Amino acid sequence: MIVSLNSRGYALLDVVLAVALFALTVTGLVGVLQSINETSAELARERVIQHQLTSLLAETKVMPVSSMNSERLDEVTDITYRTYVEAMELDNGEGNALSDLYLLTAEAEFMEGSELQTESAKLIIYQPERR
Repeated sequence: MIVSLNSRGYALLDVVLAVALFALTVTGLVGVLQSINETSAELARERVIQHQLTSLLAETKVMPVSSMNSERLDEVTDITYRTYVEAMELDNGEGNALSDLYLLTAEAEFMEGSELQTESAKLIIYQPERR
């Protein structure tokens, strides 16, 4: 069987094109997988922050109002958590003031890239004065 040089050249060209197409496909898949990984890590961090803020509100709302202001640094995640409370001035719609209502705020402050980011959660609580 005689194979011409011309047909061997086309076979080599087919192989080169197939390898190039495979390389492009793999490169694209690697890029997509990296994007998925980065997005997943970012969502996991946001979920941890929201969980911590919710836990902080639940933990703080049972304390006396005078003890609700706090700040702490989570050294593992390098996130600063802060809580503070403010008295709320509301009326019941009939002009009567509602007393002993407070706005409890929990904040998380962290660096994302080179920018300082802040996430917060708020809760209105009723805590009558203890006599």
